[in-house]
Amino acid sequence: MFSWVQKRGTSEHRAGLETPLQGPEQRYWFVWDPLGIVCATATWTLMLSAAWILTRDLFIPSKNVFYAIANGVVFHLLASLVLVSHLRTMLTDPGSVPLGNPPGPNTVSYCPLCLSAVPERAYHCIVCGRCIRKNDHHCPWVNNCVGEDNQKYFLLFTLYTGLISVHVLLLLGIPFLRSPAWREWNAGSTASPPSPILFLFLVALMGFLFALVMLCSQMCSICTDKNTTEMLYQNKRSQGRWSVWANVKAICGPRVSLAWLSPFHSPGRPKASEHHDMA
Repeated sequence: MFSWVQKRGTSEHRAGLETPLQGPEQRYWFVWDPLGIVCATATWTLMLSAAWILTRDLFIPSKNVFYAIANGVVFHLLASLVLVSHLRTMLTDPGSVPLGNPPGPNTVSYCPLCLSAVPERAYHCIVCGRCIRKNDHHCPWVNNCVGEDNQKYFLLFTLYTGLISVHVLLLLGIPFLRSPAWREWNAGSTASPPSPILFLFLVALMGFLFALVMLCSQMCSICTDKNTTEMLYQNKRSQGRWSVWANVKAICGPRVSLAWLSPFHSPGRPKASEHHDMA
């Protein structure tokens, strides 16, 4: 289990270890973790299976063309945003500390595994094999850590997963509650929904619960400026240094715009002068 970094330029070496070039645009990032690869593949498989079942069993048989087209467009738009957000979370360096990183003004400790001087609020991930800045947690479903540089994409992944799950639950639930099958099933008969529809319902329900838990966790982390590790262990050194609004802009981007909702947009790191609204 280790992360693989391919660079487009020359490499540096410190302490006999290869140090990645700085800047997410200058490198590829992928974690070779078997469990993470299986979970990430399962995420894509469930999403594509849901799209196929919904199109085959709900949209195509529908006699209401407007209903089928409108809901089909909404579903596939949300599905595209989910998958793009997933890819960006998985393939973006979450904020790894370079191997053999020399001591600097922000150094607070030394990692014997990375042979690196570790800056404040960086924590080592055993799966990635690196110290990650503002490491919130390692999520096997995206096969990556959620850190300083990819937290926006993970936030969007959970947001769009929750929205598409609610959309599917409404698509399945409202017609079923209006149909005679509901009255028969509610009366205690042996009538049951088709297996693909039941599978789709369970997938949407699990997706909604996952998104709800993770989205609440991420919003709490952003608003308090504390990652999961710091909240669990009550790390008093990591008090929220900025206001809630400054914390949100640090993750999503320095300027409020529709780009905050786009997984295609990479948020720039705010300058120190932009934190004039510190708490």
